[in-house]
Amino acid sequence: MYALIKQIYDTDIVLSGSWYGRKIRSCLDAYGTNYDFCRLFAADSGGYILIYNSTLTADGDLDADELSRFVSAASPVNVEVPQNIKLRLGNDYKEIQKTLFRCKGGKSSIRYSDVKVNEQVRDIFPILEEGFGLNDFDMWYVDIMHRIRHGISDVFAYESTTLTKLFDIDDHVFIALVATAAADRGKGRARELLYTVCGELEKQGKKVYLYARDERVSFYESIGFEPVSREIFYEKEGY
Repeated sequence: MYALIKQIYDTDIVLSGSWYGRKIRSCLDAYGTNYDFCRLFAADSGGYILIYNSTLTADGDLDADELSRFVSAASPVNVEVPQNIKLRLGNDYKEIQKTLFRCKGGKSSIRYSDVKVNEQVRDIFPILEEGFGLNDFDMWYVDIMHRIRHGISDVFAYESTTLTKLFDIDDHVFIALVATAAADRGKGRARELLYTVCGELEKQGKKVYLYARDERVSFYESIGFEPVSREIFYEKEGY
């Protein structure tokens, strides 16, 4: 059984140090549980489920059958669960393979002082729209600016290339949304921006990670990022 936590101080929340636990913690740090789009559920076993917009993230010791029924009822678009939990979701969801990479700095012609951090954030959206199919500017902009104001996320940009720091918890940084405008692809700009930003984060004592879908794995391997694990996520059919 799962109980909705309406206020964080209602209970002692113990999350793991995995992607899943840190992802949940970052959303709670940004929004708490006072919003309908950020709902936290506690399992009798001690595990937790967060539904954040259209993504469900689970952490802890959860029963696979019970969680499968919960997912089917909640019907999120994306589902992220620890790899020891094998969900049975029928034909409603497809499995998405992702590779977790440890990122590192490298030789780059881009100086960190030339990288824009949280500047002209509006200008980033066309690049993300082109690269990832994002189509709701208002939702993206309100969310990322809220997370920036609360010190959760940062948006880095150099010319027509961008990447986003999703969160930094316990000196573990996860980045995502690495993209270059189509007209400027193939010039090594994503690689150089990654090397520059990751190098700066490493100087601060951070460990940097990202998840890549299969079509991007060869790129991250080619620039020397270290594959850590292969994991399964779930995505609703039709998206």
